[in-house]
Amino acid sequence: MRISLLLTTALTAAISLSGSSAFAQQTGHYLQGLTGLENGSTTPPGLFVTYLPYVYRVDALKGPEGNTLLKPDINVVAHNNLFSVTTEHKILGALYGLEVLIPVVNTRFDANLFNISSQTAGVSDVFFAPVVLGWEKGKFNYLLNYGFYAPVGDFDPSSSQNPGLGFWEHQIQAGTTYAIDKRKLWNASLLTTWEINQSKTGLDLKPGPMFNGEYSFGRRFDKYKMNAGVVGYTYHKLSPDSGTGVNPLVAGNLDRSFGIGPEWKYTNLNWHLGFDVRYESQFGVQSKTSGNVFVFGLTFLSLTPPPHK
Repeated sequence: MRISLLLTTALTAAISLSGSSAFAQQTGHYLQGLTGLENGSTTPPGLFVTYLPYVYRVDALKGPEGNTLLKPDINVVAHNNLFSVTTEHKILGALYGLEVLIPVVNTRFDANLFNISSQTAGVSDVFFAPVVLGWEKGKFNYLLNYGFYAPVGDFDPSSSQNPGLGFWEHQIQAGTTYAIDKRKLWNASLLTTWEINQSKTGLDLKPGPMFNGEYSFGRRFDKYKMNAGVVGYTYHKLSPDSGTGVNPLVAGNLDRSFGIGPEWKYTNLNWHLGFDVRYESQFGVQSKTSGNVFVFGLTFLSLTPPPHK
């Protein structure tokens, strides 16, 4: 079972760098490698409240050819709070739901920019998905979602680190999960995420559109309570940042990254709880930070019982 995650990045940073700053591409709101096993499925009818800590161990800043520009010592920690509801109401044959994410952050990088003198705290940009649709057709599950990020987090155009990113963003997701065998033990999934960004507040700077593709392959154990397997992602900016505010050192660059690693999930309906642990190592990174990602999830679920026949 997938806890549907259309999330903004909420970052808390502890920074130790030898230099004052390094320049890279403007970041988007969606965090690479945040979803995993069976991420092409929506949740069943019910209420889901998820606390999702995210730890990013940054050990390098890569240039446009993948060369190492800096070797920073940065631990990034995210504290995300997700509230999602799936109803029994159907639209075009799909179950309808919605999601809200409220991230609480300490420091967030606006553009893979490091400044050891800048530390901020507050609520980051809030994400709202008014349309979450899920279909089940035999061995296949499908999802189609639309949401947006509202720039409610504090943003100072003169600072490289702010709780918010300072711009509105539209996000569209489409994905599928496939049950490989008849018993639906083996599963594979694919989730695509498309970010369409608006200009930053107070700056003539518009981040380019971005693509995320996340995939998984797993198997269920313990009477379907446990799901374990391999997950990965690919990220690529589709066109360069635009505007007079683009730093000449990175003008025209397209950042990218890949990641892969193991994941373990456990859901106990009697406890109304779900647990999730995931690790992904990044590789093939260009014009972007590089390191290792750790995700931990704790979900309270209150399922709606099926109607009596």
